[in-house]
Amino acid sequence: MAEEVRHPARQVPQAIVYSIPIGTIGGLMFLLPIVFTLPDIPTLLAVPGGQPIGVMFTLIMGSQSGGFGMWFIVFGVGMFCAISICCAASRATWSFARDKAIPFYRIFARISGDAADPSAVPFNAYLLSTTIQLLLGLIYLGSSAAFNAFVGVSVICLGSSYAMPIAILLFSGNGREEMKAAPFSLGRWGFAMNVSALLWVSFEIVLFSMPSVIPVDQVTM
Repeated sequence: MAEEVRHPARQVPQAIVYSIPIGTIGGLMFLLPIVFTLPDIPTLLAVPGGQPIGVMFTLIMGSQSGGFGMWFIVFGVGMFCAISICCAASRATWSFARDKAIPFYRIFARISGDAADPSAVPFNAYLLSTTIQLLLGLIYLGSSAAFNAFVGVSVICLGSSYAMPIAILLFSGNGREEMKAAPFSLGRWGFAMNVSALLWVSFEIVLFSMPSVIPVDQVTM
């Protein structure tokens, strides 16, 4: 997606930085009322499929219509997230196809319409990435534990992809020095933020590798 930004060296880091306070404030506004009105934990853990959000909202609001209204907010946020994820996945697929790194790269490297047109999109790459996402979603029909494991692994892989360039920047000798002349810089706070990011990702990887239920059996593993 950075390739479609006019000034990616400056605007992409700015977007990443601004997303943190916006997400923090929005998340606190949504999560704090839920924390203070959280229903009985054993009831939520007993929900089939391991997805108690709908039941939780219904118990908090005291009615199915209120629970649906709260869930619809999450659904709307999820839709916007799904759109951005599909766009990012399609561009990544197209980039691999452009570099001849996936099978049938000629098909998936095509751009619909004129490549010089700003509205042109990698339609074939979009269909491929979306089809794969739909197939992965079918796993839930066979095993909710396997689906939850895939979701956990995706978070681990995403965090690892963030940590790799940060680790290279910190441990590559003159990495931090070479970044001083970058269009966007964190200044004197850069080193501390890089170390904090690596520590958080390491903690996140350990956290998402743990089972959600104890004791662990063949179903919840």
